Amino acid sequence: MNRFSGMTRRQAVAAAVLGTAGAVITSLPASAATRAAQGAQPWRDTAKPSSWRAEALLKAMTHEERVTLVTAVEVADFKPLEYLGIPAMTRVDASDGLRGDTGVTAFPAPNALAATFDTGLAEKYGQAIGAEARAKGWNVLLGPTVDIDRNPRGGREVESYGEDPLVNGAMGAAVTKGFQMNDVIAQVKHFTVYNQEEGRNSLDVRVSERALRELYYPAFGHAIREGGALSIMGSYPKVNGVYACQNEHIITALKKDLGLKGYLGTDFQPSADPVEIFTAGVDSSALEPDTPKEAFSDGRIPRERTNDAARRILFALFDSGAFDHPLPAAPADVVTTPEHQTLARVTGEQATVLLKNAGGVLPLSKKKTIAVIGPAGKDAITGVEGSSYVDPGDFTTAADAIKAKAGTGRVFVAQGSFGDVALPVVPADVFATADGKQGLQAVFFGNEEFTGDPVATTTTPNVDFRWGNPVGGLPSKWSARWTGTITPPTTGWVRFSTLLSGAAKVVVDGETVFNDSRFVWDFFHAPQEYTLGGVTRLTAGKPVEITVEYSTKDVGFNGPSMKLCWQPDSLIPEAVETAKKADVAVVFVNNFTGEAMDRDDLSLPGDQNQLIEAVAAANPNTVVVLNTSGPMLMPWLDDVRGILQAWYQGAATGTSIANVLYGDAEPGGRLPVTFPAREDQGPSTYTGGKNDTANGIISYDEGVYVGYKWYDKNRQKPLFPFGHGLSYTSFAYDRLRVQDLDLGSARDTATVRVEVRNTGRRAGSDVVQIYIGHLPTRTDTPEKQLAGFARVSLKPGERETVTVEIDRRKLSYWDESRNRWVTPTGKVPVYVGRSAADIKLAGSIPVT
Repeated sequence: MNRFSGMTRRQAVAAAVLGTAGAVITSLPASAATRAAQGAQPWRDTAKPSSWRAEALLKAMTHEERVTLVTAVEVADFKPLEYLGIPAMTRVDASDGLRGDTGVTAFPAPNALAATFDTGLAEKYGQAIGAEARAKGWNVLLGPTVDIDRNPRGGREVESYGEDPLVNGAMGAAVTKGFQMNDVIAQVKHFTVYNQEEGRNSLDVRVSERALRELYYPAFGHAIREGGALSIMGSYPKVNGVYACQNEHIITALKKDLGLKGYLGTDFQPSADPVEIFTAGVDSSALEPDTPKEAFSDGRIPRERTNDAARRILFALFDSGAFDHPLPAAPADVVTTPEHQTLARVTGEQATVLLKNAGGVLPLSKKKTIAVIGPAGKDAITGVEGSSYVDPGDFTTAADAIKAKAGTGRVFVAQGSFGDVALPVVPADVFATADGKQGLQAVFFGNEEFTGDPVATTTTPNVDFRWGNPVGGLPSKWSARWTGTITPPTTGWVRFSTLLSGAAKVVVDGETVFNDSRFVWDFFHAPQEYTLGGVTRLTAGKPVEITVEYSTKDVGFNGPSMKLCWQPDSLIPEAVETAKKADVAVVFVNNFTGEAMDRDDLSLPGDQNQLIEAVAAANPNTVVVLNTSGPMLMPWLDDVRGILQAWYQGAATGTSIANVLYGDAEPGGRLPVTFPAREDQGPSTYTGGKNDTANGIISYDEGVYVGYKWYDKNRQKPLFPFGHGLSYTSFAYDRLRVQDLDLGSARDTATVRVEVRNTGRRAGSDVVQIYIGHLPTRTDTPEKQLAGFARVSLKPGERETVTVEIDRRKLSYWDESRNRWVTPTGKVPVYVGRSAADIKLAGSIPVT
């Protein structure tokens, strides 16, 4: 008779380990107990392959338990699976540290890490974040992000590794590998064509199959193959008319062609249908809690699809080690370590890009006086808004780090500009209506076009309303115009800004100060808010006309909002006087960007351009430090001696920049993105509606020509090219040698070797960049595309032969007519350079 007769299957399995069988097991030696447990629950046998263990456990689960696994969101949801040994899957955003936690390390932003071009460093970066995650009680890390930076205005460009698929893939794979060394699952974001924030939940991206295969898929393939990624996160937009999370075509490519053995999850509450996402191939609705469980039993979701989804999640749990290595019973309060803080600093140093160094103004001498100007204190921006913001803790500021090096007596500090921050609301006492009353005349219309008979006419003290209509009786769509005069208290630059949900235009003294729209002005986690603004020169005591227009166009989910803000007293004159007293002036500037918002343009926000121009006119030795999300236009480029691109540096903010400024560390970074010279350069910019329900469309008409490939294709010169970065020493390249690619042999790579020599007087590092040219085919292929790179560190006079393997796929293109990869035979040009525009050696790769 079966000893478990009369029990449910679940009770039988539980009893085998915990009940009657448990009494027997406890009397056995430890090794025998382990074997007995493995016999009762064979999937616990760590000697078995992950795929075998997943299949064994899947067979032991009921259909209801499988549904529980694929739909579980909170820790409590996993409780029914506990007896099987399945751990609760706890999730945290982790692109550059742990979002929402304290006592952690805020690492430099992912695009800063990309600027290091150092996969070894990236693996250490990932390993440190993974270790902190486990100690905090997380076993699923949402990251890294490998989305292509198609357009530098993208709000989340900071979170990925630049414009090139190889750099994205190599760095993403290294971080993924580092994460998963800690018995956690990496969930790589966001598959696919997630390249903007505006309208993201309903946007339709029209993109060719070739661009998908050559540009937008490869980084995910690298993360899966080289990084061992066990999960991928689907993205928000539609891809050619079908939401990414229910797009069977791209999901099939992910699992079959890119080789994902683990599971596909959704992003948080996508607009895709919660049932169709499963039938299309999504495996986990952990971030889509609205998936109806009855759909798994009423035939809408086939059972085999449920089984496959559960199998993939189980595989990820086994293969990552998360199944066999339970999380700590309680999360640690502090998980950052001195070693991790040092790693953040070193990453920041190696990420900093020296864009310009006229006359060798850098590194600075500690004997000279220095003016530190701009937001160089606790007001520095340390990270991106939204899913990747990490609390930096009590970091060392740039101003303090510079004082520690030069001595307090040699450092003069002036604010100069508040940077990209929210300003106070303009008070009522500076406004006047046409009939002399305090405030502004306001006219409200029952449409978004400022037309027809007014719904309401009134006088308001100023413009200040949030998450609702400022007057009663307005329909869902409305517009308003405020008019009057404004009288500034001082003469000079006056800065205006707004916190906005909707569209606004402000005209002061006949000049448009700003004219744009915003979906929201705040998202979550970061202390900053999204501002929109501009500057104009006014005279103290002189009234000038002001017109403020607002409409509900692009209003987000929180409702209409607008605060008209200002800074009437410019800080620039004081900064100029401070700069005159010093041997060198270092101006810190910033911008703030992140989730749910794209940049309006490529200009520095507020009065920062005016600050740089004024300081440079006062001090010929002016250096600019760009604490920015990415590329900026630089109208003052010819007026300053030095420029450093610092990105967002997390806990390293201050210390790494001071070390680079004074030469205690080299500026090791190279640009992972092209810096445009004009607003109109690069692939098309989205112009549709910005809110979640806008249903906008954007066509990626540029095809595979994104980033430096677009500039080559269109014969355009950028401000700074992809891969650019100066050094405090110099390098020479010589002795290019190429081994061919024989398609008939077992070897699937071509080999490029080049000798690199440090010809300067300082130790330093360089990034050797290998590009291939047009492929030998009538099909249009890029003039140059990155095929490999290697970072090399050399002492003065030292030389080293660098070897780069070029994968066959880099010598191929996607043939849409035949729906496959094609590797044409013939000679492929190969270039060795220090950037996409600075080629030092040229040769060719024979493909036979």
